[in-house]
This record gives sequence, C-alpha cells and structure tokens, in this order.
Amino acid sequence: METKKEAKSWACLVFSGPKLKIDWVSHKLGMDPDFFLDRDTLTSENEPSIPHWQLNSKLSAKEPLQNHLWELLKRIAAVRNEVKEVSDICDVCFYTSAEFSSPETKGILLDKRLLLLLGDLGINLEILPWDSRRL
Repeated sequence: METKKEAKSWACLVFSGPKLKIDWVSHKLGMDPDFFLDRDTLTSENEPSIPHWQLNSKLSAKEPLQNHLWELLKRIAAVRNEVKEVSDICDVCFYTSAEFSSPETKGILLDKRLLLLLGDLGINLEILPWDSRRL
C-alpha cells in the first residue's frame, strides 16, 4: 500500500477588529506580533485599515496543518487566559491554508482535543485554499 503525502499547509493566528489596539495586545500577551496593521495604515482605497495583530507558524509547509496549529498554541499557552480576554473584544481566528495537489495527498484531520481547545479559547478556524499559482 502506498503512503499518501501530507498536504502543504500553513497557519497564522490573527486578532482583528475596529477596537483593537496593537500595543495593548502585545502588552497583554507579552509578545510582539510577526505582522500587524494599525488604524494609521491605509488600504488601497485610502481608508484606515482594521487593526490586525498576527502570529505566523514557524514550521515548514511540509508539516501537517494540525502541527502548525499546535505550534502556535504552544506559543500562547502561558497567556491563554489573556487570549480569552482579548477574544471578548475582537475576533480571534486561525487562518490556515492547505494545498491538495493530487489524489495521493492526505486529507486534513484535526483531533478533538485541538478543536475543544480552540473553542475554549474563543478562537475560530478558517481553512482557505492554497493558491499554487502564487508560489
């Protein structure tokens, strides 16, 4: 029997919302974002951006999606109560992406422990298609 290969995947944890203050989230969580947008950043329509605080997975795209999520959860484990508090005033979401390039690619499995933890922390999960044309 042939072993199926893992789907290429990636994940980031995003805090966003009109009331979000980047410095407050950084202070609350005791860490700096990998990427952020504040109200002073203008969109392509010359409008203020919706504030956005983001942590990126540091794993390779060859890792299973679940590993990316666990890697990010481990980074915020010590401040999980603060994450819950922040999730009361803004949206908190794991944005993920996966590429299924062939029928030999495994599907995505997220175990029940991970899903329960996401719900308890108030974190949503969105899986987006991987656009291989942009690679």
